[in-house]
Amino acid sequence: MNGTPSATTRAPEPVEVELAQTLGLAEAVTIGVGTMIGAGIFVLPGFIVAEAGPAAIVSFFVGGVIALLNAMAAAEVATGMPKSGGGYYFISRALGPLWGALLGWGSLFGLIFASAFYMVGFGEYVHSVVGIPVVVYAIVMTLLLTGLNVVGSKVAGQLQNLIVAVLVVVLLLFLGVGTANAEPSLLTESAFAPFGLGAVAAGTATLFVTYAGFGEIASMAEEIRDPGRNLPKALLGSVISVTILYCLILGVCLVLRPWEQLVGPTLVADLAGDLMGPFGRGVILLGAVLATVSSANASIMSASRISFAMGRDSLISEWLNEVHVRFRVPHRAVVMTGLLTVVVIMIGDIELLAEAAGLLHLLLYGLMSLACIVLRGARLPAYQPVYRTPFFPVVPLVGAMACFGVIFYMEPLTILLGLGIMAFALGHYFFWGRRRTEVEGAWPYFLRRAVLEPGLAKVEQWGAAPDAIPTAIVAVAYPERERARLRMAGALIGPAHGHVSVVSVFRMEGRLDDASVQSYYETIEQRNRVLEAESRIVREAGATVDSHVLVAATAFRGLVSAAETSRATLLVTGWPAHGPAEAEHALPDSLDRHLRTHLVLFREDGSVPAPRILVLLDEGPDSDLSLLLSSRLVAAWGSELTVARIIAPDASEDERIEAEQALEAELGVSVRAQVRAIPSASPEAALAREAARNDLLVTSVAATGADGLVRSVDRLAGLRGCSIMLVRARPQPSLRPGASGATPEPARTS
Repeated sequence: MNGTPSATTRAPEPVEVELAQTLGLAEAVTIGVGTMIGAGIFVLPGFIVAEAGPAAIVSFFVGGVIALLNAMAAAEVATGMPKSGGGYYFISRALGPLWGALLGWGSLFGLIFASAFYMVGFGEYVHSVVGIPVVVYAIVMTLLLTGLNVVGSKVAGQLQNLIVAVLVVVLLLFLGVGTANAEPSLLTESAFAPFGLGAVAAGTATLFVTYAGFGEIASMAEEIRDPGRNLPKALLGSVISVTILYCLILGVCLVLRPWEQLVGPTLVADLAGDLMGPFGRGVILLGAVLATVSSANASIMSASRISFAMGRDSLISEWLNEVHVRFRVPHRAVVMTGLLTVVVIMIGDIELLAEAAGLLHLLLYGLMSLACIVLRGARLPAYQPVYRTPFFPVVPLVGAMACFGVIFYMEPLTILLGLGIMAFALGHYFFWGRRRTEVEGAWPYFLRRAVLEPGLAKVEQWGAAPDAIPTAIVAVAYPERERARLRMAGALIGPAHGHVSVVSVFRMEGRLDDASVQSYYETIEQRNRVLEAESRIVREAGATVDSHVLVAATAFRGLVSAAETSRATLLVTGWPAHGPAEAEHALPDSLDRHLRTHLVLFREDGSVPAPRILVLLDEGPDSDLSLLLSSRLVAAWGSELTVARIIAPDASEDERIEAEQALEAELGVSVRAQVRAIPSASPEAALAREAARNDLLVTSVAATGADGLVRSVDRLAGLRGCSIMLVRARPQPSLRPGASGATPEPARTS
């Protein structure tokens, strides 16, 4: 049976536990910056210079560019669905629970390994001052940071602000003194890339893990205030600022010593000692200690949110879903992350695990960029990003390919360890999580709406005459207020890759003097600019668009002229004002008598895109067109569709069931929808009751039982609480690409 449970019997949606929004823009930026300026600045420069020579600065720059490309994609998906869990959440919603589980476990282990690495580094720095075992320092600081994150992300974020502020001061001091003592001639005394471009790429592979911190911002999305504004700024700002800082630090290092002498994990501290003596070396060592604490704090914070999100999706134990009543943080997930970090610290061989963490982060960010492409193409109603990736889909596609390409320059043992973690995650999903989770990916919608439907539309258009391609006119008076009408036109014509003309009729009244003419020109030019700007809504839906202002004596003459000139098959216009005055019905009455295209009158009074759509059918071409248009909206918006017919108010239960079965048989497999037979004395009474449970009512002149378009407008004018689309079909125009038949056919939907 095609039907689905009715709105009245639908099971209640599960209630998700929400985290407190306690992080502002400053805390969000410092989470990313604090994670990135750890080993990247204080340890890696010596290794990368030894590997690539002076061209190491290119390795750092290329790593920053790759990170920026992926950060743009992360900013879009994070503002489209700002939930805790970051890349795991985005990938699971785009590619499905299997990929979500793989990358969830991968990023969780990666962050735990990274936290352990940072803490051992912290212990080694402090051990050089006080001779207590390194492991003791590492475990004590891990437990301290775990407790701090239990108290609340706001407190942890404030600590992050303080640490990053001190780090910036320390590094600026080094840059200032280093610049004053620079010897630029050192850069010209030897080859810039003595080991070739391959070594530069290998250096990028080695250091890329240091750019992974921007992903920690996305994993905290649910706890960031005003995520639509703050998330993109934090993600892009942290990557850009850290890239600049890395390149400046390495540039100063290259003009202080010959590059052959720039070696060792304490390179920056050694150079600071040369410049400022023991004081300078001590300041850099302090910065290194703070950097390790900062990176570990951000990693623990982010890892706990990933395990919390996986627990919320039942991919690991729901026990982790618990949110502390007072502090509003996932305290169980935080404690588990801290304890696992302690275990890894005690196991040892931390450097290998940290390298594997870099591989897992590359996989995570590459798939997150692909998730951006899938979610945009799937056109889900719930995915409404505030920030949109520029030059889509080139930017996320290049970002993903760059991440996967860098992996090939990693050590084989690192790749094997990463694959082992992925194998564990795969086994856990199939033996435990697969039967429990209800998460569904958006990729089937992406394949249908972004790949199959456009491909079929192109095939249908091959060989078709230009005037056989579906064309629609959408009439707007105030485009910035009538975006819902533009979205409607895009959804109706976009999937068929047709053409939409966005028009606004400018009424020219009376005799004109020179001043009036100038005023009219300025007004028309301004309206043209607004039309062009707002038409992007239709273009993004897949249609080609033109926009222009029509100068006419009346709106009726302007619209009829536009329809005839463009050979349009459909006109979408607004609902006329309701009232007894005959003039208020002049436009629909004139269009009903003279227009040769299909006509849609639309009134916005609900959500657009509409999550729930009801179409009321009757016999005849008007209802056929109503079903076709409703099917297009469902395909574009992913809405729930109900197809209904009116039956006698005193009909028995058997008669109602028989009517629904007949309606379902009539629909066949071309339309997937819930079917209903509604007992009612009149169509308008039935629609009035349905307005409360639907967001959009689609009906036709025939289905309303009225004897004309104007009478239908009168009967439906009192309906409130949801949008209305009133349809009038004409015998000749077709909305199917390349078709010339009189009767439109319902589009396939799901």
